[in-house]
Amino acid sequence: MIGIEVELLTGRYVATSHSDRRQPEWPPHPARLFSALVAAWAEGDRGEATGEALDWLAACGAPEILASGAEARVGSVVYVPGNGEPLLKRSYARWLELDDAEERLVFAQALGTRREVRQAESAVRAVAKKCLYELARETRAVGEDEVVGTSTIRDAVGHLPWRRDRQPRHFPSVRPEVARVCFVWPDAEPEASVRAGLARVLGQVSRLGHSSSLVACRGVDETVPPDATGRARWVPDERGDTVLRVCGAGQRARLLDAHEVHQGVEPRVLPCRFQPYQREGAVEEGAAAATSVFDPDWIVFREVADGAKGRRKGVRLSRAADLARALRGALLRYSDDPPEPFLSGHHADGSPLTTPHLAFVPLGDVGTTWSTGAVLGMAVVSPREVGAGQREALLRAIGRWEADGGGEPLRLVLGRAGELLLERVVEVEPRATLRASTWCRPARRWASVTPVALDRNPGMLSAGDPEVVARAVEAAREIVRRSCERIGLPRPVAVELPRDGLWVGSPPARAFMPFPIKSGAVRRVCVHVELVFDRPVRGPLLIGAGRYQGLGLLRPLPDAGAWP
Repeated sequence: MIGIEVELLTGRYVATSHSDRRQPEWPPHPARLFSALVAAWAEGDRGEATGEALDWLAACGAPEILASGAEARVGSVVYVPGNGEPLLKRSYARWLELDDAEERLVFAQALGTRREVRQAESAVRAVAKKCLYELARETRAVGEDEVVGTSTIRDAVGHLPWRRDRQPRHFPSVRPEVARVCFVWPDAEPEASVRAGLARVLGQVSRLGHSSSLVACRGVDETVPPDATGRARWVPDERGDTVLRVCGAGQRARLLDAHEVHQGVEPRVLPCRFQPYQREGAVEEGAAAATSVFDPDWIVFREVADGAKGRRKGVRLSRAADLARALRGALLRYSDDPPEPFLSGHHADGSPLTTPHLAFVPLGDVGTTWSTGAVLGMAVVSPREVGAGQREALLRAIGRWEADGGGEPLRLVLGRAGELLLERVVEVEPRATLRASTWCRPARRWASVTPVALDRNPGMLSAGDPEVVARAVEAAREIVRRSCERIGLPRPVAVELPRDGLWVGSPPARAFMPFPIKSGAVRRVCVHVELVFDRPVRGPLLIGAGRYQGLGLLRPLPDAGAWP
């Protein structure tokens, strides 16, 4: 085996999440570690033997990670002036010095002491004074008659830092309980030359993530280091609910090619592949959690852009029932004749099934600061108790649908709203919304993303009489408790009915289409809910009368103080 231990010299790890720049990354991603190794190699001697050692390490695949819990520190937003064009060549060099001084001030404000902030402010004032002097020299009268135009002076002054647009910057960080992280490849057996090459480059690595995140790296030979107390082990596992960026064979070449393009200046994306990880012991904890009648093994379709127009449809989550009906109809068109009852939800004579069957779920963009509530994809959710023949019938229908499209995106017709273009997800999806593990991990607290259609009318939830409202609310809570029991879950110890959804981006219940959609049917009362159980409950949680048709989808809320 071979391992690399990274010691965080400042006791803090500063790096932004790849999917949310306002949130910190933890544990450190293996692809980020390898990028730091290649950067140290490129800035050093670029030895061929060391490069070959890095190539060998990249081909070893995803490592196990030994990391403790960590306290997140998001911090406030700071602003950096944008770069202007060098309209006045002689003073431009001074402007660059001013940019550097202001960058150091930003770092000091985010991570430094008061003394360091004062020193950085003084440096900014000094360089700004020099900048003004150079600007005055370059814009003064030339000779007796030649004078620089006022428009040139106005444009130049407009590019000074205090006149430029400000760009927001975020410096999220974590403070781990143990300031050491270990990456372990337990099955790797390097040769002596590889160990020597890795040792040389490890000694040259000075940072991981942001430049203020100083580290010291060393090789280790123990699967479990002697001081591993307080650190949990993260292992690659397709059932995991944490997706990290890892690398594979040829990663060093990809990083060098990417650097030729961005030159360390232009925006860039770290070459990587996405790998689910599971914290050791989480599987056992999840196995002990209560489960519903629905299977966490989903078939997920993601929305793709229209090739002709180059943009996505942006269907709102409030059309959940309409979307579910459209996906069900598409699969029925390509199913066996007669269709499998668990797919259609009805017996051959048209009577509804009384046993669990397929549910069709829209997956909306919710839960982040800028979530829009747009549908990012759809999922087909099976019951846990499903026979091999039933599963094969579902896959045949999907296969026929895909074959009929001839490799083009699947078209989900939505009537007046047009159509939604989909493709089946067959690899690890980096977006949390489109991963079943996001919706199915064990948790005690859950909140609805699409409102719950109550099985019966609870009464007037918005009457003018407080006593009438109180009775209706209590009746609704009891209906929700029974809905949980109906899908095999324990009764929640607390049920809240928030006026609007708890998830950012989730529309209020009143914005959803009436349910059921078909005319003449009795309209259900739909409410958002928050549930608290006395023990962990594993999803998926689909409750209420609309649970097979896109409504009543719940998502686990994070426990207080949990990170990640």
